[in-house]
Amino acid sequence: MLKAVLAVLGFLVMPPAVQAADCSYNHAQLLALDYKAFDHEGWRSLAAIDDCKLAAADLIRDYRGAHPDLSADNMRGLSWHEGQMRAAFGDYEGAIPLLSVDNPDPAMRDYAAATVAFLRHDKAALLAARAQLIAEPKPDGWDEAVAELKANGETILWPLNLEIVDGLIACFDKPYAEAYGCRVKAAG
Repeated sequence: MLKAVLAVLGFLVMPPAVQAADCSYNHAQLLALDYKAFDHEGWRSLAAIDDCKLAAADLIRDYRGAHPDLSADNMRGLSWHEGQMRAAFGDYEGAIPLLSVDNPDPAMRDYAAATVAFLRHDKAALLAARAQLIAEPKPDGWDEAVAELKANGETILWPLNLEIVDGLIACFDKPYAEAYGCRVKAAG
């Protein structure tokens, strides 16, 4: 789990398969990428372009369809990101089933529950999911991993995604695309 989270902190690189002006991209080239390249550079390069969230969501959907042999973890991650892109576009109904995919990680389940509650505009459920997220114990090896990151000048807090959930609460009446960026200092 920790490796996957830390990988998300990497830099985005826009491959030549993506054109910034109009959300066009080389579909075949991006679908041919291996999972790591697709997840770190493929869909994210498209999603980083203003107004290309739906195109990124559709690309992720197509990638999942073209690669049915991916691990359950990779499929879950892609479903999650497709859901986030659909939510950012404003397609909450399309996003909710993708964000509701069961996850063996309790903290991720709580984060997903909070996100879905936000999309359903259910503040009570959002607050309950936040309380559950705060109650989750740190995973084994967490403190050692944090110490290693700190030695490299990086910081990561537990529970993961609490600042995002707090932002969803703080910007509850905003669209998801805006509320996701409402980062407030975690009070947990």
